[in-house]
Amino acid sequence: MTRVTSGMFRKGVREPTTTLVSAGATFIPPTPMPTATAAIVRHHRDGPALAAARMDRSYRDSAYWGQRGSPQAGWANAMRACYATYTDLTRNDARPPFATGLNRDLSLPPDELAVHIDVVLLDPAGYVPRLVLWDTNQLTRPLAVAYAAPAWKVMEDELGDGRVARVEVWSLRAPTQLTVSPFEARAAMADVERIVRRLVQ
Repeated sequence: MTRVTSGMFRKGVREPTTTLVSAGATFIPPTPMPTATAAIVRHHRDGPALAAARMDRSYRDSAYWGQRGSPQAGWANAMRACYATYTDLTRNDARPPFATGLNRDLSLPPDELAVHIDVVLLDPAGYVPRLVLWDTNQLTRPLAVAYAAPAWKVMEDELGDGRVARVEVWSLRAPTQLTVSPFEARAAMADVERIVRRLVQ
């Protein structure tokens, strides 16, 4: 059994020739993502002001991310700007969170796909998982559907048939908000399995 991470899966969606072997030959530098994704959890748990302050302090006090004028400091600043965008986009969204920072494993025998969901919202229509993207890749509808399908599947399995109203996929660099229906997500699951098989080949 091989476990494919959510980040590697998204890379595999965007790059049709990528495999775990080919990606493993590429140097992957440290990323500011743990702090960024934690900010989304704190946003919905503690509020945007405290989340922004904690994010800023974490980057500023880091020996790596806090080096003024360095490329990594520029990357951290981009994350700060992305979080400010998230705050703006959610300003008028009064839906309460049901869960935040969920990590689940989707079984696709003989392998597993790790699924990260930033927040699940309680909507009048049902549960709404939201995926938050911080990278510079343009979010298209086909990408959103492929990213959303595993999130829909794990929540559908956990919460029950028909209880997931839709999946939201948000890109923060060039603000884009797309919604994926359960019908679209279900139809995309065959492609999800093919992508995972190709990644582990």
